Amino acid sequence: FAVIAVFICTIGQHLSNSFIVLSKNISHLPIIVEYFIDQEKYFYLILLHFYAITCVGGMAVLAIGTLFLTYLQYICGIFKIAGYRIEHAININIRQNITSKNKILMNEGIICAVDIHRQAMKLSKHLLSIFEIMMFCLIILGVICLTLNLFQVSFLFRNLICENACKCCSEIILVILFSP
Repeated sequence: FAVIAVFICTIGQHLSNSFIVLSKNISHLPIIVEYFIDQEKYFYLILLHFYAITCVGGMAVLAIGTLFLTYLQYICGIFKIAGYRIEHAININIRQNITSKNKILMNEGIICAVDIHRQAMKLSKHLLSIFEIMMFCLIILGVICLTLNLFQVSFLFRNLICENACKCCSEIILVILFSP
């Protein structure tokens, strides 16, 4: 789905840029990037760069998500194996007469199943700790980006308000000074 979505976005962007170029307007990318070259002359190289970034980023997100889901399925499979072994060890004892040999087999089966369950729990805790660290970093980065963007917006509004206030004050002073 991710590969198809990136492909559709790339084709859609290319078609929209083709229509814009045909209508002889300046085309714009969906993100703001500052290049220190002539953007109209090297438009197709910039577009290729944008497509490459989009594809690499999409593939990285897809690879990380697939790897995480694979680990999750692996852990669930280990839990199923442990559950099956516990169930099988107990069923042996219920179906047959209780003898010392059956009791030893049942104990060994339960010990093996508990060991597998312990390993699955250890792996799931490890995966969860890695996921928590990744989410913590993403949340911190998101808060920093939001703070900087809000600071920039407030700075722009403050400058706009100061300019408007200065214009209003100067107009009021001019009206007061030059009124009859």
